[in-house]
Amino acid sequence: MTKIIFISGAPGSGKTTISNRIKDILPNSVLIDFGWIREFHLDASWSNASDEEENMSFENLIFILKNYIKNDYPYVIVNDLLDKRIQHIHEIFSSKNYFIFSLVVHDNTELSNRVLDETRDSGFRDVDAATKCNTALIERIPCKNEYKIDNTLKNPDEAVRTILQKLHEP
Repeated sequence: MTKIIFISGAPGSGKTTISNRIKDILPNSVLIDFGWIREFHLDASWSNASDEEENMSFENLIFILKNYIKNDYPYVIVNDLLDKRIQHIHEIFSSKNYFIFSLVVHDNTELSNRVLDETRDSGFRDVDAATKCNTALIERIPCKNEYKIDNTLKNPDEAVRTILQKLHEP
């Protein structure tokens, strides 16, 4: 049975790093970065981003995930979904084997340093937006099948170990 692994969190929380490491560890896994799907519709500056475009991209993601499930891929990793989508995953995948791992950072200075780090793959540099997203994620009640992982000062391998343990629990 396919295990769908959603990695969520604010910009700078470590989603991309951890998702890539999990993909490298889990055999025959697929990694889908939701931002990649959105890039099919968006210009380079994302100036044409809209609710309609995001909705269409999310519908495309659901279609892709259902296809991987139908073809019995063992692991499908998805990252970079908006938190409003994470909160509704259960409605879509209630009968499927899914996990949500939300990365949080409990130090705003650390989060700010990560967001402003010029070596990041992402061009996102809005510290206020990242902090607001992170705070909302910390404060909201976990969703069904969601595990919040404090990634403040952890080496990414620690978060990866935590995720792998949860995936293999009975």
